[in-house]
Amino acid sequence: MNTATTLSIEVTGFAGPARLYELSEPLSGNNHVIVWTQQAFGRQSAEAVIVAARPDGSAVTMTKLPGSYIHPDATHEGALWLAGYEVKEVS
Repeated sequence: MNTATTLSIEVTGFAGPARLYELSEPLSGNNHVIVWTQQAFGRQSAEAVIVAARPDGSAVTMTKLPGSYIHPDATHEGALWLAGYEVKEVS
């Protein structure tokens, strides 16, 4: 399985807890992605979102990439797994 290496514990400016990942193989042409999760509010369901990122942790675009999903228990690991990646922590 491809890997997604955590490069940053937290990236700010997103709708929920966000992290920057470096991918072993590109996802939709991107070597870096940001993943965030947000809780449900109002009619909005909880979700995990993957977007293209630059190595500095800024988003290239806010267009959702494959692996983004809606679920009450959405996680970073779940979104990356759906996209075909296993999370690897930097030691």
